Order: sequence, then C-alpha cells, then structure tokens
Amino acid sequence: MTELNWRDNSKQMFEKLIESLPKSFKPMMKKKMMESIGKKASESGEVTEDIIIEVAKEITPKPFAPIVMTSIEPLMTKK
Repeated sequence: MTELNWRDNSKQMFEKLIESLPKSFKPMMKKKMMESIGKKASESGEVTEDIIIEVAKEITPKPFAPIVMTSIEPLMTKK
C-alpha cells in the first residue's frame, strides 16, 4: 500500500471521526475507513479533506452519520 500523505486537516478529521464513534465500533470502522481512504488516495497517496468527508458518508452507519459529520465539519479548511 502507498504511504498516505495527509493534506490540510484531513488527519485531524479522520482522528475526530474515529473518536466520535461508539467504542465497540471503532476498530472495525477504522479498518474499513483506512481501506477506503487508501483506495481513494490511489497511487499518489494524497488524502484530502474531501476524501475524509466522502468516506465518512459512505461507511458510517446511518444512525451515527449526523454525529460524525457534526464532529468533523468544523475541522474543514476554509477555502
């Protein structure tokens, strides 16, 4: 797997996303999200904030999605 290159606040967003999940879901969700992030980052390994948002929307179980999105959206870099 390509080494990931976290851009802007993407790493902080990922960490906050995992932190906001219930404890019992964290290991499984972290693994699934890292796999998806790796695929989306492709050859360059560049992880953007948009990739984190996209993965969060795709993988987070519906009941937890609002909590996760509320926790990571404030970390987005204003452009």
